[in-house]
Amino acid sequence: MFLHLIANPTAGGGRAADAFRAAHERLASKARVEGHLPESPERATSLLEGLVGERAERIVVLGGDGIVHLAANALAGSETVLGVVPAGTGNDAAAGLGLPAKLDDACDVALSSASSIDLIECDGRFAMTVAIVGLAVAINERAEGMRFPRGAIKYTVATLAELPRLQCHELTVTIDGVEHDLATNLLAIGNLPYFGGGMKIAPDADPADGSLELVSIGPAGRLAIAGLLPTVFGGRHVRNKRVTVLRGSEITIEGADLGMRADGEAWGELPATLRAAPSALRVATGN
Repeated sequence: MFLHLIANPTAGGGRAADAFRAAHERLASKARVEGHLPESPERATSLLEGLVGERAERIVVLGGDGIVHLAANALAGSETVLGVVPAGTGNDAAAGLGLPAKLDDACDVALSSASSIDLIECDGRFAMTVAIVGLAVAINERAEGMRFPRGAIKYTVATLAELPRLQCHELTVTIDGVEHDLATNLLAIGNLPYFGGGMKIAPDADPADGSLELVSIGPAGRLAIAGLLPTVFGGRHVRNKRVTVLRGSEITIEGADLGMRADGEAWGELPATLRAAPSALRVATGN
């Protein structure tokens, strides 16, 4: 097997640069490997698209959800297999796919058999994990700009910091042709369960069922949201009366001028229509 290893050297607070050397050594013991350390997301995108155009057999990315997002967009609809070695801050894509956190084990899985998974599609753009609107966007943006604390805990800190600015949004959500009026503080549309460094926001999201799971939290006050926060990590929040869970293959969201993020990246604005893109990406999962 011949593969390309692409790493984001700044992921995980810079720890990915060291992980790149270890991963290259592990992969090279079992396959032919060409390593790449692109200097920017733009360089990484150009490299990924070029390799797909050359019909690369397999691309392994090392880093966090950011480089997985770039790879998903470049590889969507192609025959190139994606392997993921988590080395970022949140690693929600890897967690949602059930990939091991230990580097050697993740490298071994990245060389394994591939499964086809769904992606979220919106206006020709793709996301793998969760698209978010409302409070979650503010949390994600604040966490992205924080130098401390390090690790996934910064998402919890960012949540608490954003609560004083809590707003409720009146949205119309149309799911497979059925209209729903929602008053929501936070809206998440999941293809995988996790976002925000391990929060299991869409616990029943399945990337192989051709549908998306929509989770709306609210309307709720600051204290209620703060009380819900600990339950999100285990997915127990969906039992709360302030939480609405819906499911469908096409979801249109409108009613407010709000930004949207997906996989932790800026992803456009409302109104927007999100669709499940069945079997859009081949990923090495070992299953």
